[in-house]
Amino acid sequence: MGHSTQSQDRIVTLPNFITTVRILMIPVFVFLGWGRTHLIWSGLFLGLIGATDWIDGYLARKLHQTSTLGKVIDPSADRLLLIAAGVVAFHQDLIPTWLLIVIFAREIAVSAVVGTVALRYKTRLDVVYYGKAGTLLMMFGLPFFVFAGAKTDYVSYFTVLGYVFMIPGLAILFIALASYSRKLLSIHLSSRN
Repeated sequence: MGHSTQSQDRIVTLPNFITTVRILMIPVFVFLGWGRTHLIWSGLFLGLIGATDWIDGYLARKLHQTSTLGKVIDPSADRLLLIAAGVVAFHQDLIPTWLLIVIFAREIAVSAVVGTVALRYKTRLDVVYYGKAGTLLMMFGLPFFVFAGAKTDYVSYFTVLGYVFMIPGLAILFIALASYSRKLLSIHLSSRN
């Protein structure tokens, strides 16, 4: 029991290092995406950053290096990346405004639920598997919208591929939001007993 607790308290792990690098790469993505001349590179960079999300999770499980810090910074890195991608997409008019509003509304709702559980009930909600799956689909879809903004010969294909990944990803993320909300309700009800 003590060994398990000690391993959960580790800070310096390979997965945490990869997550930290992912966070540090976000400003580079924003810099590349802010001007239209580097949108292809920006989209590739966004895809690379999104891929590291699965790499750190896989390594954490494979190397038995899951940690409390990792469980906090990993979903935070996902949210920061989605917000950064949304800001770039809005600035470059890459994604319809309604879609951006839905993405941001979902992120605000998740943050409110997770924040309420942490602040009011002093506990943490673990990330659900399908939440990670939805995030992965979003991370596949967003680069295609960025590629479409580069005005290549394949704009229509990139746009279609963006929707093919984004819409199911967003639907799955709303299912994850419902799961988090149910957990919040359950915690609230059990605290009243």
